[in-house]
Amino acid sequence: MKTMSRVKSVGFSALAVAGLSAALLSGVPTASQGATATPGEGIECTPGTSSFNLSTATGRISMPDGNTMFSWGYSTPSHGFQLPGPVICVTQGTTVNITLNNTLKEDTSLVFPGQHDVKADGQPSVPLADSTGRVTSLAPVAAANGGTVTYSFVADKPGTFLYESGTDVDKQVEMGLYGAIIVRPTASATQAYGDAGSAFEPTREFLHLLSEVDPELHLAVEQNKPFDWSKYAPKYFLLNGRSAPDTLSPNNAPWLPSQPYGAMVRVRPQGSGGDNLPALVRYINVMGGDAAFHPHGNLERVIAQDGQPFTAQNGDRSYGSFLVDIGANRTVDAMFTWTDVEKYDPANNPIPVAMNPAQDVLISASTWYALNPYLGKVGSLPAGVTNMNQCGEYYHMAHNHNLSKATNFGMSFGGQMTFIRIDPPNGCPAQ
Repeated sequence: MKTMSRVKSVGFSALAVAGLSAALLSGVPTASQGATATPGEGIECTPGTSSFNLSTATGRISMPDGNTMFSWGYSTPSHGFQLPGPVICVTQGTTVNITLNNTLKEDTSLVFPGQHDVKADGQPSVPLADSTGRVTSLAPVAAANGGTVTYSFVADKPGTFLYESGTDVDKQVEMGLYGAIIVRPTASATQAYGDAGSAFEPTREFLHLLSEVDPELHLAVEQNKPFDWSKYAPKYFLLNGRSAPDTLSPNNAPWLPSQPYGAMVRVRPQGSGGDNLPALVRYINVMGGDAAFHPHGNLERVIAQDGQPFTAQNGDRSYGSFLVDIGANRTVDAMFTWTDVEKYDPANNPIPVAMNPAQDVLISASTWYALNPYLGKVGSLPAGVTNMNQCGEYYHMAHNHNLSKATNFGMSFGGQMTFIRIDPPNGCPAQ
């Protein structure tokens, strides 16, 4: 356990978060250079432009408290078992073909909410029913133990979409059979939709895919035992297949081989040598209930829901919110901008009161707090404290505002939580 001592720090919300980060973190990715996003951050698309091969797979996922759980997921020719499934990125107008190979001991299928005229092996993808009329699957299945089916559709509109199992949905989706589809507009790869109001900074595109896990269900499936759904009680709450603080680790972290996607958002102040456009955060909720994601210290501007834009082409109905509400099985796109409103500068525009550099922040043996209130400036830490802050950057928490989902097996903080990192305008040079 790290030795911690009480000292004081500036009262900035961005910096107060650093005390929490010190208690959570044991490592950070390499700093970025200028406007270039750090390798391993942001959305990572699986290889392919129109044709994709997904195979159901089983494996284990890791939780920050040391627990591991048997789970289902997908594999591709370029990556083994992973949770969530690979992010599929295509261009508007593309005919998409997704071949599902089933290795499980039960039938499975895929459905694509928001896509039209989906076909399965060339025929309309429609629900299946048994002889009594009871629906057994929302789509034609790849049969157990080796069945295959190819789904196809034209990605006729841009946006953020979900794919997931359409068979025994409660069980199979919770076990890990889900993923993201991103359709980029033909107008521009740096617009979320077909209008300039949805333009985003090219290196600042992020995914927040929210899901939940009941370890008892996963154990029952692993042991091939029945599960009592009346006792369903999720204990872990995932963001891109990870639980905090693992959400802060980079994409493809070697210690999380089956959970390849990180979730930390990284920006610079907009304008004045910083980012020219906002960051884009794509939200997907595969939980059974609603989610309200809350970025500390800043609004996010909601620009679309379920692939339906709110921006200029339909009359600008976008709105700012401290809580980004995402309904069950729905998607939301939101812009994030950080502006240095006060433009504080220690020489030319100092904070108008004398600042004690130590005000009510917990400093640990390793911390991200630079002990300086100015973005891009580093102060002197107490003796024995290791500074993980690389260049005086700021950090804001962002998390599900249902705080029971910001936990790991009931312990705070964890779960569906990450950070928004604000680098100085000119970037964060390597040290």
